[in-house]
Amino acid sequence: MEPDRSRHDLAQLPKAHLHLHFTGSLDIPTLRELAALAEVPLPEHLVDAEALSVPGTTRGWHRFQRSYDMARLVVVSEEAMRRVVSAAVANDVRDGSRRLELQIDPSSYAPHVGGLVEALEIVMDEARVASRTYGLSVGVIVAASRLRHPMEA
Repeated sequence: MEPDRSRHDLAQLPKAHLHLHFTGSLDIPTLRELAALAEVPLPEHLVDAEALSVPGTTRGWHRFQRSYDMARLVVVSEEAMRRVVSAAVANDVRDGSRRLELQIDPSSYAPHVGGLVEALEIVMDEARVASRTYGLSVGVIVAASRLRHPMEA
């Protein structure tokens, strides 16, 4: 008797995506779309075929951080913030996830939407909308930069 292969196929198992960074969730098509809307030119290494592969020997941490910061520059409006959340949820559903925990430090986006509270409310509202739309349990984890004053947290 042949074993039931579906029981051993990891692609078939339910998944949970815990601690997905807001900006880090950007896929290349969404990054390109938001860059065009924000009129921000992107370096080719950020959107090339190897954009998600950052070997330390060829790109290194500092280049990765600069690239991450460049990606953050395309999220400059409420619409862009909502698009990031919606795309992250849609991508997780496509990958078989049943739970997504999206982590955000709202201070990077606050200047574009009227403040920290407003930035967080946008992300939380879109998480609720996307959760209902896609049928995925979505949580929001709020982070604070250790480089900023503790009162900001």
